[in-house]
Amino acid sequence: MFACAGHDPNWFRQYIQYELAAEVIKVFHGKSVPLLAQTEAYADSVLRAAGHVHDVEATAKARMRRQEILAREKPPYLWILIDHEVLVCVVGGRDVMREQMVHLLKVAEMPHVCVRVVPQEAGWHPGHDGPFQVLKILGREVAYAGAQVGGRLIEAGDQADILAIRFDQIGALALSRAASRDLIERTMRRYE
Repeated sequence: MFACAGHDPNWFRQYIQYELAAEVIKVFHGKSVPLLAQTEAYADSVLRAAGHVHDVEATAKARMRRQEILAREKPPYLWILIDHEVLVCVVGGRDVMREQMVHLLKVAEMPHVCVRVVPQEAGWHPGHDGPFQVLKILGREVAYAGAQVGGRLIEAGDQADILAIRFDQIGALALSRAASRDLIERTMRRYE
């Protein structure tokens, strides 16, 4: 049903296969920019801050290679929901944040990507339980739920369905695409 990171080394390989085959990827992250929209400098800073990654440079480069799915001929539709906190929490310094905000805006312009920000005023929402992703593959949904020292791949329909509903609940609180873009642009100015 699921595999925990650190206990089953094959869960991540399975997740990567799902990601490659996904028609739709829905990502919620409340604490950092999701991997598929990170710059290499931001990824490097996040990994260094984590303190437990063995080869930070190689891991950051591997993250960048995963983003290649967004440039393929038939890319997945990518829905990203982030908390406003992600934009104001400085990761790696002002230059890294400015570059990351520019990149996030660029990713948001892709026709198959939707980036929306959940404002602080929204208060508590189901995403406060932690980051997660829901992937649609051949009409079937699988999910990944993040945790402190790993996460779990969820292939059981009921649990994946619950996360899909939570994604929609968080999305109902998020700003529109245009308002999210405006907020990202305003926030970016603080890093100039």
